[in-house]
Amino acid sequence: MAFLGIDHPLIAVRDLEQTIATYRALGFFIAPPGQHPWGTSTALALFHHQILEIVSIGDPSLLDGYEAGGFRFGRHVERFLNLSEGVALTALFTEDAAQAEAELAARNIPCTGTVNFGRDVRRADGQPDRTKTTLKIFHNADMPRLSVFACQQHRRDLLEFPDRMTHPNGAHGFEAVTIAAEDVAPVLDWLCALHGENPGKDALGFDRVATTNGYWRIGTPAQVNALLGVELPDDFLASGPRIAGLDVRVKDLAQVQQAAAGVMLHQRDGALVVSDMAKLGGIALRFVNRS
Repeated sequence: MAFLGIDHPLIAVRDLEQTIATYRALGFFIAPPGQHPWGTSTALALFHHQILEIVSIGDPSLLDGYEAGGFRFGRHVERFLNLSEGVALTALFTEDAAQAEAELAARNIPCTGTVNFGRDVRRADGQPDRTKTTLKIFHNADMPRLSVFACQQHRRDLLEFPDRMTHPNGAHGFEAVTIAAEDVAPVLDWLCALHGENPGKDALGFDRVATTNGYWRIGTPAQVNALLGVELPDDFLASGPRIAGLDVRVKDLAQVQQAAAGVMLHQRDGALVVSDMAKLGGIALRFVNRS
Protein backbone atom coordinates (compact mmCIF):
# COMPACT_ATOMS: atom_id res chain seq x y z
CA MET A 1 0.00 0.00 0.00
CA ALA A 2 1.31 3.45 -0.89
CA PHE A 3 2.45 5.39 2.16
CA LEU A 4 0.13 8.42 2.24
CA GLY A 5 1.09 9.97 5.54
CA ILE A 6 1.23 13.72 6.10
CA ASP A 7 4.45 14.91 4.48
CA HIS A 8 4.36 18.69 4.26
CA PRO A 9 1.67 21.36 4.36
CA LEU A 10 2.78 24.29 2.17
CA ILE A 11 2.66 27.47 4.26
CA ALA A 12 2.30 30.34 1.77
CA VAL A 13 3.70 33.67 2.99
CA ARG A 14 4.28 37.11 1.52
CA ASP A 15 7.63 37.85 3.17
CA LEU A 16 9.70 34.69 3.02
CA GLU A 17 12.81 36.03 4.77
CA GLN A 18 10.86 37.49 7.67
CA THR A 19 8.93 34.25 8.19
CA ILE A 20 12.13 32.20 8.01
CA ALA A 21 13.57 34.44 10.72
CA THR A 22 10.57 33.72 12.97
CA TYR A 23 10.87 29.94 12.55
CA ARG A 24 14.60 30.07 13.16
CA ALA A 25 13.92 32.08 16.31
CA LEU A 26 11.71 29.18 17.44
CA GLY A 27 14.63 26.80 17.10
CA PHE A 28 14.09 25.27 13.67
CA PHE A 29 17.07 24.72 11.39
CA ILE A 30 16.09 26.13 7.99
CA ALA A 31 18.53 25.99 5.10
CA PRO A 32 18.85 28.88 2.65
CA PRO A 33 15.79 29.06 0.37
CA GLY A 34 15.57 27.64 -3.15
CA GLN A 35 13.03 27.87 -5.94
CA HIS A 36 10.54 25.54 -7.62
CA PRO A 37 10.56 25.49 -11.43
CA TRP A 38 6.99 26.89 -11.39
CA GLY A 39 8.12 30.12 -9.74
CA THR A 40 7.52 29.67 -6.01
CA SER A 41 10.43 30.11 -3.64
CA THR A 42 10.76 27.53 -0.87
CA ALA A 43 12.43 27.12 2.52
CA LEU A 44 12.49 23.84 4.42
CA ALA A 45 12.78 22.51 7.95
CA LEU A 46 13.50 18.81 7.40
CA PHE A 47 12.39 15.79 9.43
CA HIS A 48 12.36 12.08 8.62
CA HIS A 49 9.66 11.64 5.94
CA GLN A 50 8.16 15.03 6.81
CA ILE A 51 8.96 18.66 6.06
CA LEU A 52 7.90 22.05 7.34
CA GLU A 53 7.81 24.02 4.09
CA ILE A 54 7.38 27.77 3.71
CA VAL A 55 6.69 29.07 0.20
CA SER A 56 6.32 32.46 -1.44
CA ILE A 57 6.26 33.91 -4.92
CA GLY A 58 9.82 33.95 -6.25
CA ASP A 59 9.56 34.47 -10.03
CA PRO A 60 6.07 35.50 -11.23
CA SER A 61 7.08 34.89 -14.86
CA LEU A 62 7.17 31.12 -14.17
CA LEU A 63 3.79 30.74 -12.44
CA ASP A 64 2.02 29.32 -15.50
CA GLY A 65 4.58 26.56 -15.96
CA TYR A 66 4.17 22.86 -15.19
CA GLU A 67 0.44 22.74 -15.95
CA ALA A 68 -1.15 19.43 -14.88
CA GLY A 69 -4.73 18.73 -15.96
CA GLY A 70 -5.57 22.42 -15.74
CA PHE A 71 -3.88 22.76 -12.34
CA ARG A 72 -0.97 25.20 -12.09
CA PHE A 73 0.91 24.84 -8.84
CA GLY A 74 2.31 28.36 -8.83
CA ARG A 75 -1.03 29.96 -9.63
CA HIS A 76 -2.75 27.92 -6.92
CA VAL A 77 -0.33 29.28 -4.32
CA GLU A 78 -0.63 32.80 -5.73
CA ARG A 79 -4.43 32.70 -5.66
CA PHE A 80 -4.62 31.91 -1.96
CA LEU A 81 -1.71 34.13 -1.03
CA ASN A 82 -3.61 37.03 -2.61
CA LEU A 83 -6.43 36.28 -0.15
CA SER A 84 -4.37 35.53 2.94
CA GLU A 85 -1.26 33.80 4.16
CA GLY A 86 -1.60 30.19 5.25
CA VAL A 87 -1.53 26.62 4.00
CA ALA A 88 -2.49 26.45 0.32
CA LEU A 89 -2.37 22.63 -0.05
CA THR A 90 -0.62 19.64 1.50
CA ALA A 91 1.81 16.96 0.30
CA LEU A 92 1.25 13.32 1.24
CA PHE A 93 4.29 11.05 1.42
CA THR A 94 4.49 8.13 -0.98
CA GLU A 95 7.23 5.84 -2.18
CA ASP A 96 5.22 4.99 -5.30
CA ALA A 97 3.25 7.85 -6.88
CA ALA A 98 1.71 5.63 -9.57
CA GLN A 99 0.44 3.21 -6.93
CA ALA A 100 -1.00 6.11 -4.93
CA GLU A 101 -2.84 7.32 -8.03
CA ALA A 102 -4.28 3.84 -8.63
CA GLU A 103 -5.39 3.41 -5.02
CA LEU A 104 -7.12 6.77 -4.91
CA ALA A 105 -8.79 6.14 -8.26
CA ALA A 106 -10.24 2.96 -6.71
CA ARG A 107 -11.72 5.23 -4.00
CA ASN A 108 -13.27 7.49 -6.68
CA ILE A 109 -10.65 10.23 -6.25
CA PRO A 110 -9.22 10.90 -9.72
CA CYS A 111 -5.77 12.37 -10.22
CA THR A 112 -5.96 15.92 -11.60
CA GLY A 113 -2.55 15.67 -13.24
CA THR A 114 1.11 14.73 -12.83
CA VAL A 115 4.18 16.92 -12.37
CA ASN A 116 7.72 15.61 -12.78
CA PHE A 117 10.66 17.84 -11.95
CA GLY A 118 14.19 17.93 -10.61
CA ARG A 119 16.80 20.41 -9.55
CA ASP A 120 20.57 20.48 -9.48
CA VAL A 121 22.11 20.06 -6.02
CA ARG A 122 25.44 19.27 -4.40
CA ARG A 123 25.79 16.22 -2.20
CA ALA A 124 27.44 16.32 1.21
CA ASP A 125 30.73 15.32 -0.44
CA GLY A 126 30.53 18.34 -2.76
CA GLN A 127 29.76 16.37 -5.91
CA PRO A 128 26.96 17.58 -8.21
CA ASP A 129 23.76 15.56 -8.46
CA ARG A 130 20.12 16.06 -9.41
CA THR A 131 16.91 15.41 -7.51
CA LYS A 132 13.92 13.70 -9.08
CA THR A 133 10.38 14.23 -7.81
CA THR A 134 6.95 13.07 -8.99
CA LEU A 135 3.77 14.81 -7.84
CA LYS A 136 0.26 13.45 -8.33
CA ILE A 137 -2.21 16.31 -7.85
CA PHE A 138 -5.62 15.69 -6.26
CA HIS A 139 -7.42 19.02 -6.46
CA ASN A 140 -10.62 19.44 -4.44
CA ALA A 141 -12.73 22.10 -6.14
CA ASP A 142 -15.16 22.28 -3.19
CA MET A 143 -12.42 22.61 -0.56
CA PRO A 144 -9.44 23.92 -2.55
CA ARG A 145 -7.23 24.64 0.48
CA LEU A 146 -7.56 20.98 1.43
CA SER A 147 -6.30 19.84 -1.95
CA VAL A 148 -3.39 17.41 -1.70
CA PHE A 149 -0.67 15.90 -3.82
CA ALA A 150 1.09 12.57 -3.46
CA CYS A 151 4.79 13.38 -3.38
CA GLN A 152 7.43 10.81 -4.32
CA GLN A 153 11.01 11.90 -3.73
CA HIS A 154 12.96 9.45 -5.89
CA ARG A 155 16.22 10.67 -4.32
CA ARG A 156 15.35 11.20 -0.67
CA ASP A 157 19.08 10.93 0.04
CA LEU A 158 19.50 14.30 -1.67
CA LEU A 159 16.97 15.87 0.68
CA GLU A 160 17.32 14.32 4.13
CA PHE A 161 20.87 15.30 5.03
CA PRO A 162 21.40 14.43 8.74
CA ASP A 163 23.07 17.74 9.54
CA ARG A 164 19.97 19.58 8.27
CA MET A 165 17.55 17.49 10.31
CA THR A 166 18.88 18.41 13.75
CA HIS A 167 16.88 21.29 15.22
CA PRO A 168 17.88 23.27 18.32
CA ASN A 169 14.30 22.96 19.63
CA GLY A 170 14.36 19.15 19.30
CA ALA A 171 11.60 19.04 16.66
CA HIS A 172 11.31 15.72 14.82
CA GLY A 173 8.04 15.84 12.86
CA PHE A 174 4.32 16.53 12.98
CA GLU A 175 1.89 14.81 15.32
CA ALA A 176 -1.27 16.43 13.95
CA VAL A 177 -2.60 19.00 11.52
CA THR A 178 -5.59 21.02 12.76
CA ILE A 179 -8.29 21.99 10.27
CA ALA A 180 -10.99 24.59 10.96
CA ALA A 181 -14.34 24.02 9.25
CA GLU A 182 -17.85 25.40 9.65
CA ASP A 183 -19.17 21.96 8.64
CA VAL A 184 -16.94 19.10 9.74
CA ALA A 185 -18.78 16.32 7.87
CA PRO A 186 -17.55 16.95 4.29
CA VAL A 187 -13.97 17.36 5.55
CA LEU A 188 -14.18 13.98 7.28
CA ASP A 189 -15.60 12.42 4.13
CA TRP A 190 -12.71 13.79 2.01
CA LEU A 191 -9.96 12.77 4.41
CA CYS A 192 -11.42 9.33 5.12
CA ALA A 193 -11.61 8.67 1.37
CA LEU A 194 -8.01 9.82 0.87
CA HIS A 195 -6.61 7.58 3.57
CA GLY A 196 -9.04 4.67 3.54
CA GLU A 197 -9.74 5.24 7.23
CA ASN A 198 -12.77 5.64 9.47
CA PRO A 199 -13.02 8.79 11.61
CA GLY A 200 -12.28 8.72 15.31
CA LYS A 201 -11.68 11.07 18.23
CA ASP A 202 -8.37 12.33 19.57
CA ALA A 203 -7.43 12.74 23.22
CA LEU A 204 -8.84 16.28 23.22
CA GLY A 205 -12.23 15.19 21.87
CA PHE A 206 -11.75 16.45 18.30
CA ASP A 207 -12.75 14.48 15.23
CA ARG A 208 -9.66 12.90 13.70
CA VAL A 209 -8.58 10.91 10.66
CA ALA A 210 -5.44 8.83 11.03
CA THR A 211 -2.69 8.60 8.44
CA THR A 212 0.44 6.50 8.40
CA ASN A 213 2.39 9.57 9.55
CA GLY A 214 0.45 11.83 11.91
CA TYR A 215 -3.27 12.59 11.91
CA TRP A 216 -5.76 15.22 10.80
CA ARG A 217 -7.69 16.98 13.58
CA ILE A 218 -10.92 18.69 12.53
CA GLY A 219 -12.93 21.19 14.55
CA THR A 220 -15.27 24.15 14.32
CA PRO A 221 -13.80 27.67 14.52
CA ALA A 222 -14.84 27.89 18.18
CA GLN A 223 -13.12 24.59 18.99
CA VAL A 224 -9.97 25.61 17.11
CA ASN A 225 -9.89 29.02 18.80
CA ALA A 226 -10.01 27.32 22.20
CA LEU A 227 -7.32 24.78 21.29
CA LEU A 228 -4.86 27.25 19.81
CA GLY A 229 -5.62 30.28 21.97
CA VAL A 230 -6.44 32.37 18.91
CA GLU A 231 -9.35 34.30 17.47
CA LEU A 232 -9.60 33.27 13.83
CA PRO A 233 -10.37 36.24 11.56
CA ASP A 234 -13.98 36.55 10.37
CA ASP A 235 -12.91 35.78 6.80
CA PHE A 236 -10.60 32.89 7.72
CA LEU A 237 -12.94 30.35 6.09
CA ALA A 238 -13.95 32.53 3.14
CA SER A 239 -12.37 30.02 0.73
CA GLY A 240 -13.58 26.98 2.64
CA PRO A 241 -12.12 24.72 5.35
CA ARG A 242 -8.41 25.19 5.89
CA ILE A 243 -5.50 24.32 8.12
CA ALA A 244 -5.18 26.52 11.19
CA GLY A 245 -2.39 24.84 13.13
CA LEU A 246 0.32 22.20 13.28
CA ASP A 247 1.31 20.01 16.23
CA VAL A 248 5.10 19.62 16.21
CA ARG A 249 6.66 16.65 18.01
CA VAL A 250 9.60 17.61 20.21
CA LYS A 251 11.77 15.62 22.61
CA ASP A 252 11.41 18.01 25.53
CA LEU A 253 9.22 21.09 25.92
CA ALA A 254 11.92 22.69 28.05
CA GLN A 255 14.26 22.48 25.06
CA VAL A 256 11.76 24.51 23.02
CA GLN A 257 11.64 27.19 25.70
CA GLN A 258 15.43 27.31 25.81
CA ALA A 259 15.76 27.52 22.02
CA ALA A 260 13.04 30.12 21.43
CA ALA A 261 14.34 33.65 21.13
CA GLY A 262 11.88 36.51 21.40
CA VAL A 263 8.80 34.47 20.37
CA MET A 264 5.92 34.24 22.86
CA LEU A 265 5.06 30.69 24.01
CA HIS A 266 1.98 29.76 26.06
CA GLN A 267 1.27 26.63 28.10
CA ARG A 268 -2.05 25.17 26.95
CA ASP A 269 -3.48 21.65 27.39
CA GLY A 270 -0.04 20.21 28.09
CA ALA A 271 1.51 21.81 24.99
CA LEU A 272 3.54 24.92 24.26
CA VAL A 273 1.59 27.09 21.82
CA VAL A 274 2.70 29.90 19.53
CA SER A 275 -0.55 31.65 18.68
CA ASP A 276 0.73 34.69 16.74
CA MET A 277 -0.54 33.48 13.36
CA ALA A 278 0.58 36.65 11.59
CA LYS A 279 4.22 35.90 12.37
CA LEU A 280 3.97 32.20 11.48
CA GLY A 281 2.40 32.66 8.06
CA GLY A 282 -1.30 32.24 8.86
CA ILE A 283 -1.09 29.24 11.20
CA ALA A 284 -0.46 28.53 14.89
CA LEU A 285 1.98 25.95 16.29
CA ARG A 286 1.55 23.51 19.18
CA PHE A 287 4.75 21.86 20.45
CA VAL A 288 3.93 18.49 22.02
CA ASN A 289 6.30 16.30 24.01
CA ARG A 290 6.80 13.06 22.07
CA SER A 291 10.00 11.01 22.11
